[in-house]
Amino acid sequence: MISDENDVAGMPRLQLLLPGLLGVAAPEPNSEIVPKVSALEALLARAEHGSLAERGFEPLLFSLLGTEIPSDSDLPIAAVTRVLDLGLVDNGWWIRADPVHLSPHRDQLILTDSHALDLSQDEANRLAAEIAEVYAPDGWAFKAPRPSRWYFKPPRTPKVMTTPLSDVVGRDIHPYLPRGSEAKAWHTILNEIQILLHTAKVNEERERDGKLPVNSLWFWGGGRLPRVRSVGWSGLWSTEPVSLALARLTETPTQSTPINLNEWLGNATRPGPHLVVLDHLRAATSYRDTDTWAHAIEELERTWFEPLLLALKDRRLESAALLTDSGQAFYLTSRSARRWWRRRKSLVSYR
Repeated sequence: MISDENDVAGMPRLQLLLPGLLGVAAPEPNSEIVPKVSALEALLARAEHGSLAERGFEPLLFSLLGTEIPSDSDLPIAAVTRVLDLGLVDNGWWIRADPVHLSPHRDQLILTDSHALDLSQDEANRLAAEIAEVYAPDGWAFKAPRPSRWYFKPPRTPKVMTTPLSDVVGRDIHPYLPRGSEAKAWHTILNEIQILLHTAKVNEERERDGKLPVNSLWFWGGGRLPRVRSVGWSGLWSTEPVSLALARLTETPTQSTPINLNEWLGNATRPGPHLVVLDHLRAATSYRDTDTWAHAIEELERTWFEPLLLALKDRRLESAALLTDSGQAFYLTSRSARRWWRRRKSLVSYR
């Protein structure tokens, strides 16, 4: 949690977490796609700039929500989100095994994640049952409680490191495969599962219907539940699963992400700091889809940034912070929001 000494006691304080705000999807200055975000540019120009302790969306969530970040292993995303998806807490070592599609391109295999698969829960259950049937006799557990979030538990803790799925989307998988002293064994498991999925009836049905088959899994986020500490957030506003799972572990009150700032102002009755997760730009950033990114940020301009600038000027809100997954933070008060003489700059200048 990030505090501001200028905050007024008794009032709610807003901190917006905005993955993708300054990410690779931001168009270059000479691009044909230049989003109209004058309010956001004004907020950034008038803010005090700072650096965050962590870079990357999930590490930043762990830090903000008082959760231990391991220094020599994966961020244990699987163990954390499993608490949300299955409602179970144990100290077992779990790894995410999310369904993906791999497309051959010359000597590469390009990964597409669940955003483009439109996988149903029934399809996930049937595919998971086929995988579990093969690996259960050797002591492996396999669960698919959500269409896009699957879980694998080996019979013993492996010595392996992985790459987050969001870092591999739209890229060739080969540089990002599991690494470590037992990496070769996990490459073999991945190949076995790909062969199994190739003949799965679900995939035959999907291809017949013109849908992409689930022809691989992506292993990432392995580990055990991390240690957590008490945090002082008055509320987390989010629909994003990692943040909701961490909130459950830290007993942080949660509500769904509001449609816009004015809805948040009308419902944020508890004083103190509130964290709002706006991950609208994240998928477009991962796929480097500048057109979708531009439309999404213009929608945030209308629903959040324009009302935020007005609310700060009108003193309906005394302070706010814009937090980015690139490690930059922008701190605003009602006073600083009136610095009209600070010249606006394009978003790419903040990279």
